[in-house]
Amino acid sequence: MTPRARRRLHWAGALAVLAALGAVSLSYLDPHLMLDLADRLWACF
Repeated sequence: MTPRARRRLHWAGALAVLAALGAVSLSYLDPHLMLDLADRLWACF
């Protein structure tokens, strides 16, 4: 793999990780979703 291709792959991976983290962060803005997840977690115990 050439250094240029490796650099592109690195940037694409970093962009994918940032997009996933952004989506998770935005999901915290919905209080109903967080309450539902907490209830599901509590039901396991």
